[in-house]
Amino acid sequence: MSIESVTYKDYSLCSPNFINGVEFLKRGMVSQARHCFEVAYEQTPYKDVHYNKYASFCGYARALAGDRGGLSICREVAKNELYDGDVFLNLAKSEWHFKDRKRAVDTLLHGMEIDCKHPGIRELSEKLCMRKKTAIGFLPRNNIINNKLGKLFRK
Repeated sequence: MSIESVTYKDYSLCSPNFINGVEFLKRGMVSQARHCFEVAYEQTPYKDVHYNKYASFCGYARALAGDRGGLSICREVAKNELYDGDVFLNLAKSEWHFKDRKRAVDTLLHGMEIDCKHPGIRELSEKLCMRKKTAIGFLPRNNIINNKLGKLFRK
């Protein structure tokens, strides 16, 4: 399943290298995007408001290139993030890229706590078919009572 079509927020206040990286990423040009993100990340001081965003995109581009170090960057940045949903979206997409659905879903849930209106997090959550809890927790998901109650509650 391709998850590259998910949306991010507005980047008009970000560095030109970062903006170019986003454009390359949208076109599927990962190596060019990676280079732009690395330049933006390396040129940004730690105290800058965009530091975590740039680091997460750098990590995500590295993860797309098959570098597990990129996943580590995304995880580390997400530990320190308090408001930017893009950081959690990039981590979730990186986890998904390395076939870890559980961590991707957990990251999206955490991202929803941070930024519940983030369009990319919401869209990716739908694409990964995240399920809500069952109506009756001690019964299996495929139990007929759970199915009927679930359908009733959804309407």
